[in-house]
This record gives sequence, C-alpha cells and structure tokens, in this order.
Amino acid sequence: MKTVATFLAAAFAATGSGCVRLNPIYGGPSYHFRDLSKDGQLNKVNEGTLDPQSNDAFAQGFRFELPANGALIVTAKPSNPNAQLNIDVYGDGNVPLATTAQQADKKLTVQDLQPGTYYVVVHESWRNGEQTRFKLTPIFKPQDPDALQKACKTQATARELPADKGNVEDTVDYSAQRRTCYWKIPLAAEGELAVKLDPQGANISAELVPPQGAPEKIDPVAGLIKKDAPPGDYFVKVFANEAGDAGRYRLQTGFKQGDTCKNGGPACALEGAEELKLPSDSKTADVDYAKSKQFHFYKANFKEKGKLTITFKVLQPPRGSKVAAYIMRNVDDEGEKISGASVTREIENPGEVYIRVQAPEQGDYGKYAISTIFQPNNFIPGDVVEIQKAGGCMLTVSAGTNQGVRAGLGCTVVSAQGQVLDSCAVDQSFPNLSKVKPMNPRCNVPPNSKVQINAP
Repeated sequence: MKTVATFLAAAFAATGSGCVRLNPIYGGPSYHFRDLSKDGQLNKVNEGTLDPQSNDAFAQGFRFELPANGALIVTAKPSNPNAQLNIDVYGDGNVPLATTAQQADKKLTVQDLQPGTYYVVVHESWRNGEQTRFKLTPIFKPQDPDALQKACKTQATARELPADKGNVEDTVDYSAQRRTCYWKIPLAAEGELAVKLDPQGANISAELVPPQGAPEKIDPVAGLIKKDAPPGDYFVKVFANEAGDAGRYRLQTGFKQGDTCKNGGPACALEGAEELKLPSDSKTADVDYAKSKQFHFYKANFKEKGKLTITFKVLQPPRGSKVAAYIMRNVDDEGEKISGASVTREIENPGEVYIRVQAPEQGDYGKYAISTIFQPNNFIPGDVVEIQKAGGCMLTVSAGTNQGVRAGLGCTVVSAQGQVLDSCAVDQSFPNLSKVKPMNPRCNVPPNSKVQINAP
C-alpha cells in the first residue's frame, strides 16, 4: 500500500507541473509538454519524430496560438505503418481537453475553443512503441470564417469586375477568417456572359449570383456560360470550401453583346421603319440600349422637292445619355446628326428619306418626341390677315380659289423671316381668302406670319 501511495503522489505532482506520465502507477516516463513543446504552425504540416525504445522519446508536443473562437481539428500520420499514435490536446490545465486514446479514429476535433495557447502532444506507448517520423496537421476552424474579411465580404462591398475581358487575381483563406470574396459584374445590356475560375490548385469554389434566381456554380474546368443574360448586376462569390482551405485564384470574364433590337419591334430595323405622314407628323417613343431597343427608324416618301424641318427633343434624358437622331438620305447613309432643337434640310430628289433615333452605347436610354414638317418648293403664298382664337385656332389667309387654293390642301405656317412655325390645312376657300387651321391648338402664331399652301 505504501508503494502505491508513493506512486500516486508522484503522479499528482507531475500533473500539477504540466507533465504527462502514462500509466504512472507502473513507473512510466514523464513528458513535460509545457516546457518541451515547440512552436508549431496552424493549418500547415508540422513534422516530428518518436523513438520510445532508444531514448524514451515516446511523446512530442507542439504549441499553437488560436486567434479567435472556433474549433481545432488535428490529425497525425506516421511514416511507420506499425506505429500506433495517439493525440492529446491541452489548454490551461494539465488534463487533456480531448484525446484519441481508446478510439480507433485518430482524427481529433476539439470544439468551442477560445483564443489562447493550446498544446498538441503526439505520443506512443513508452513500453513497445515503434520508431517513426510523423506529420501533424492542426486545422483551425474559426467560428466566423469571414471575421477579418473587410474588402469584399458582402455584395455591398464587392469589388468591380468588368463583364468583358475581366482578369483579376486574389486569395481566400478559411482559417485566416477571410473565406469569402464577392466580385460585381454590371451588365448594361442583354448578352452572353462567360465566367472562368482558376483555383490554382486550391480547394476553392465560385458561384454566379444573378439579379434574380438561384446562384449557379462555376465549374473550375469548363467555367460557366450564361446565354441571354438580362441586364443587371451579377456577383461572383468566391470562397474556400472547408477549414484549412486557402489559396490564390483567378477570375476571367467574357461578354458577347446580344441582339440590341430584340425588344425594339419592327421599327428597330431599317426594313421596318415607321411611316411619317406628309406634310407633317409627330411621334413619341423611347430607345433603350439595356432593354434591347437600341434603334427606332422612321421613313418619309417625298414626291417632290422641298424643305424638311425636323424637331427632336429627348423628354427624359438620363444624366450622360447620348440618345440622338440622324437624318439619312438613303439606306446606306451613316446619317447627319440633328443638332439643336430643330433643323431644316433641302429635299433635292424625290424618294425615301430616313430618320434614325438611337441609344448608341451601354447605359444610354431616353424617351423622345420628334416632329416633321415638309414644305414643297411649289406653293401658293399668303399672308395671315386675321388670327381667330375663339372656338379653336383659325387663320384667315390672303389667298383663295382665284390663286388655286381649295379646301383640304396642306400648308405650312412660317414666320415673317420664313422660319417654320407649324403645319396646317385649308379648311375653307373663297375667291381671294381662305380659312386655315393650324395643327397646334394653342394658336401660337405671331402677327405678320405667312402661310405656304401646297400647290394642287
């Protein structure tokens, strides 16, 4: 009994000083892990050697610093297949927090650890252990694997990635608490978006998050091609899959513009140009590059020479938009830009003339109004002698049936200097006078205006 008590007292003293003694009742050697452990590296392979028979080196310890709350996952692999290794993990005390003793699986997971110093001891039986080298791999699994990721942790902080010819590189690291990084791909128009991921050998995944719908995995070999991708903000989420996974990766993008007239209707193509009535017409419509309504074409068929006045105005111009209108003399003409609110051009040859309204680039869109007035060169002139506003706008003009005027003829109201003010139509005709009704009911006709009545 005295001998047993002596051994137990010695074992208690050894435990209090940070010492491990296996089977202390039987006099086994001690291992002072707090003094003998060497600094190890988390999330990397740490190498060691055991040789219980020749020099009593039945145990070897490593010291690790956990930076945050989380779990520690430890494995040890011997080079000698006959060696039977066990693992103990210690914290502040001298009783193991966890051990692989008495269990077949030699992978040890210790949950709910706080930041601090921890010791991992790899050991064999001091009586019949085998000489062996071993590789110890301690993996830290943080409770919040993105706690230290500030630059691109969420979609709100995503980094910009161009839709076409984008090429970026970065790193993610699960155990370093930088597991996830978001990249934002803005699409201004519909088209085919291709995204490639090169994980460069690391266990890293990526997925494409569309404006609507579920995320789609990006295959690390084939990539991901999204046909007919609608405009909007797309996000690529890159992340390390499991604790211990880390590495550098590359993302590449490619974009092919889709059909910019897909939703523009027939008038989005020259062949489907909308007819303009002569001598005057007015239209309101919109063009939108992102919504695949890039163009709107108009066509007028002139049977005689004259002057065409075009008034163009963007009604809802977004900031920086380049929506514009062009007059095209023929189908192959690039067009002359209509600068200013109104322009007048000579129609020198009978035939078709086109007007093209377009949103030229990504991000351009706008609602617009366009009006046209045609003045034939062959007309009957008349002065406005009276302006009647009561009951609707009506002009009395100094030209009548004696000059060839008849009811129903088209006409143009011009200023004293010949500037086009409005289109009109002959309502009644008399021998030397006629009643003319302007198209604009507001009757904004100044004194001394003139009327050019189309010759029959």
